[in-house]
Amino acid sequence: EHLDALYSDYPELITEKVSLGQTLEGRDIWMVKISDTPDIDEPEPAAHFDALHHAREPLSMATTINFMFYLLENYDTDAYVRFLVDNREIYFVPVVNPDGYVFNEITDPDGGGLWRKNRFPNAGGCFGVDLNRNYGFGYATNNECSSPNPCSGVYRGTEAFSEEESKAIRDLLAVTGARTAFSTHSTAGTYLMPYGFNATPPAFDIYSEWASAFLAENDY
Repeated sequence: EHLDALYSDYPELITEKVSLGQTLEGRDIWMVKISDTPDIDEPEPAAHFDALHHAREPLSMATTINFMFYLLENYDTDAYVRFLVDNREIYFVPVVNPDGYVFNEITDPDGGGLWRKNRFPNAGGCFGVDLNRNYGFGYATNNECSSPNPCSGVYRGTEAFSEEESKAIRDLLAVTGARTAFSTHSTAGTYLMPYGFNATPPAFDIYSEWASAFLAENDY
């Protein structure tokens, strides 16, 4: 409903929602693009934002949608916002894990649901794959950052991209070619740099500069 409302109010700056595919339980994974000519594929750098890989982190989705509102509502009055929207193709997937999100809504309708993974039925009666551990890069590098145990909260799945949700993000990035991507979570009050399994991340100076800029804005 929020995505529909944004399109209704700002059709010149945002696309209609597009389904990247459906989850195991048949829910759409919605994507929209914000740009000055959103329905035209311009030769501008693409940026990618997604949220709610983990179902118990709804603030990640709320933050992402609020950022979308901010861009659209301030386009006419804020020169920096106008620059971003005019010079970037900005893609948003605010809910990567709709099945897990709805599961928490059903089990804890007043909030506070702690289900983390998606709802894939694993062998042995356990459910769910940690979508954030299901991508191909660095998959199954060790059993500390992710787990081969289907009952674990960080279970990585049977293989990379075994889940419809991670496939959807992979395929979107293949189309957009985005070289800047920001995946929003809402735990630990921490800014995480690529790559989570590597204690010596590449381009550390660049990511450290970004982290310092975020710190100045939000105290994380």
